Amino acid sequence: MERSSHYVQLMAHLVLAATTVFVLFPYAWMMATSIKPIADVIAWPIRWLPSTITLENYAAILGDARFLRSLVNSAVVSVAVTGLSLTLAVPAAYGLTRLVERGGRPTLIGILASQFFPPMVFFVPFYMILQTVGLLNTLSGLVFAYLSVTLPVCCWMVATSLRGIPVEIEEAARIDGCGDFRILLTIILPMAAPGIVTAGIFAFVLSWQEYIFALLYTTTERAQTAPVLLFYLLGQHQIDYARLMAAAVLLSIPIAVPFAVIQRFYRSGMTEGGIKG
Repeated sequence: MERSSHYVQLMAHLVLAATTVFVLFPYAWMMATSIKPIADVIAWPIRWLPSTITLENYAAILGDARFLRSLVNSAVVSVAVTGLSLTLAVPAAYGLTRLVERGGRPTLIGILASQFFPPMVFFVPFYMILQTVGLLNTLSGLVFAYLSVTLPVCCWMVATSLRGIPVEIEEAARIDGCGDFRILLTIILPMAAPGIVTAGIFAFVLSWQEYIFALLYTTTERAQTAPVLLFYLLGQHQIDYARLMAAAVLLSIPIAVPFAVIQRFYRSGMTEGGIKG
C-alpha cells in the first residue's frame, strides 16, 4: 500500500513537471529570442540559446516612438477600465448581495450570463454607437467597449467575495450606529479586498492584452494600443522575430508583476477588517 502511494506521488510530480515545462517553454523561448542577434534567430538548425547576448532588439523597440505611444495608450486604457470597473462593481455587488431582499442573485446570474454571447455579436453595435457619439479612434471609446466585458465579470467576482463575509459583522456594526456607506467603506472593503483585487487584476489584464476591439475601433497611431502595434511589427515581406519577441517581453511585464503582488496580498489574511477597534 505504501509503495503504491509513493508511485502515485511520483507520477503526480512527473505530470506536474511536464506541465510546467510545457507552459513555461514558450515564455523561455520568447525571452531567449529577444536577446539573440539576428544571425541566431534565422540560423538552421535552430540555436536554442543565443551565441552572444544582445540588447539591441530592446533598444530598437524602446527607441520607436510609435511603440512608446502605444504603451502609454495601453496603460491609460487599462488603468481607466480597472478603476471604473471597481468603482461601479463594488457598490453594485454590495447592493445586490446585501441591500436587495429579492432578485439579487438572479440579477447577478443575468449579468454574468451576458458574457456567454460570442464577442463578435457586439462588434457592429459597438462600432455604430462609438461612431454616433464620436468616440471612434479614441481611448475613451476603447474604455467604453472594454467596460462592457469587465464590469459584469467584476461585479460577479466581488459579489462572490462578499457572500463569504458573515452578515453578523454588519449587524453588529449597525447596532453601533454605522450606516450602509460606513459599513461598506470600513468593514466590507477590507474583508473583501482579496476578491476586489482579483477583479481588478482581471480587468487590467483583459484591457492590457485585448486585441480585437482595439483593432476594430482604432485605425490611427494616436489611439492604437500596444497589442495592435505588435501586429504591424510583423511586416509585409518578412518578420523581425527578435524585435517582436522583445516587444512581447516588455508587454508581459505589466501582467506578470500584478500576479506576483496579488499572491503576497492573499497571504495577508481576509478577516483583518473584521476586528473591531
